[in-house]
Amino acid sequence: MSEHDKTAIHEEYLRLTPGSAKLMERAAKSMPRGLTRTLSSFAPYPVVFERGRGATLVDVDGNRYIDLFSNGMSLMHGHAYGPIEDGLRAALPRGTAWPGTSDAQVEFAELLCRRVPAAEQVRFANTGTEATMLAVKLARHVTQRQLIIKAWHGYHGSYDDLEVGLQGQGEVAGRVALATFGDLDSYAAALERHAGEVAAIIVEPVQYTGVVTPPPEGFLPALRELAREAGVLFVLDDCLMFRLAEGGSAERFGLDADITCLGKWIGGGLPVGVVAGSAELMSIFDLDPERPLYHGGSFNGNLLGMIAGTIAVRDLTAADIARIEGQGEKLRGELAGASETTGVPLRTSGVGSAFGLYVLDGADGEIDWPASRLLHLAAVNRGLYYGVGGEFGLCTALTDLEIAQAGAALRCALADVAEAVVDRV
Repeated sequence: MSEHDKTAIHEEYLRLTPGSAKLMERAAKSMPRGLTRTLSSFAPYPVVFERGRGATLVDVDGNRYIDLFSNGMSLMHGHAYGPIEDGLRAALPRGTAWPGTSDAQVEFAELLCRRVPAAEQVRFANTGTEATMLAVKLARHVTQRQLIIKAWHGYHGSYDDLEVGLQGQGEVAGRVALATFGDLDSYAAALERHAGEVAAIIVEPVQYTGVVTPPPEGFLPALRELAREAGVLFVLDDCLMFRLAEGGSAERFGLDADITCLGKWIGGGLPVGVVAGSAELMSIFDLDPERPLYHGGSFNGNLLGMIAGTIAVRDLTAADIARIEGQGEKLRGELAGASETTGVPLRTSGVGSAFGLYVLDGADGEIDWPASRLLHLAAVNRGLYYGVGGEFGLCTALTDLEIAQAGAALRCALADVAEAVVDRV
C-alpha cells in the first residue's frame, strides 16, 4: 500500500474531525505545521484535543477516545488524576516556585531515594531531556573523559549528543560512539575502539522509539558489568520504564546503575526530571572550590511538580503494575486473534504495559509502515488513541471494561484495514 493512498478510513477521519481540521489550519499560521511536538504529527492532520479525564480523551468535535498512550507514557494515572488535582489545588495559594529548598522537595527526594535502587541522593530538573543532559554532564565532569556510548535508535531526549543514532545520524568523533541494543559484543567493541576516552554508557532498558524492543535475557546486567570492568559509568535512562516495578527497571532487571535518569510520568503530569546516584557521586554538585559542577534552573524542584510527583510515585504500587501489565497482555492476545481472523499480519513487542503494534508486509515479514499508520488512523476512527508509531503505554486509570472495549475496537480497526487493502488490490 502506498503512503499516499486514500481510503474509506481517511474519508471517515475527515468526516469525524472537521473541528480538528479547522484548528490545525489556524495553528499552522503561528506554529510550524501547527505543531510544537513532532510526536503528535500524522496525516491528514492530528486530532486536536479539548479535555481528558481518567483514560478518556475528548477532541474538539466531541469525539471520545480510550487513551492507550498516556501522552507518550507521561501520565501514569491518566488524565486529571483526583489526588493530584486535590494536591495542586491546595498548593496553589502557596505559590509555584521559590529560590530555595522546600518541604515538598525534601519529601519527594526522600521518596525517590527509597524507591530507586542504588540512589542515595537526587537532583531535580524539569524534563527527562534535562535529566539525561545533566547525567552526561556529570559523567564527563567526574571522569574527565568526553565520550558517551549509546545505542542506535535509542532515544534520550532532545539533546544533540544524545540524538546521535536517530534518523540516520552517525557517530560524533570524540563525543558519541554507537553500539547495537541487545548486542553486548558491539558495546565491548566500542569500548575497545575508544579505550581511555569513555565517560559513560547510557541505555534505555527497553527501547521505545522506532520499534519497541525489549532487552534480551541477561543483556542489561551483563552490560552493567561490562561498564564496571571498563571503569566507565553506567547511566540508566529510566524515564519511560520506571513503570516496570516500584523501583523501576533497575528492580525489574536487577541493576545498580551509577546514575539513574527519570522523567515522563515522574512529575504526575507536570514537567519534572530527576538524576539520582550515590551520595559520593552526587557530592560533585556541592560548590567545592576544587572541581564544582554548576547546575542551575529557575524551576528545578518547583512546588507544583514536587507535589504532583510525590503523589504519582506514591500511588503506583506493585498491585497496580501487575494489573496494567495483565491488561497489556490481554490486549496483545486480542490483537493476535484479530490478526488471524482478518488476515492482517501483526507484530507486537514490548514489556508488560509498554509495547508496540505493527502491521507486517505479508511477503517478507518486515514492518509495513504505511499500513501501520493506516491502522492507527482506523483506530482513531473507532475511538482509540495510541502512538502514531504504534506505541502503547497503559495507565492505571484504565478499567477492565475499557480494555475489553479497546480490544473490540482494535478488531474493528483491523477489519477496516483489511478491507482497505483489498479495495486497493
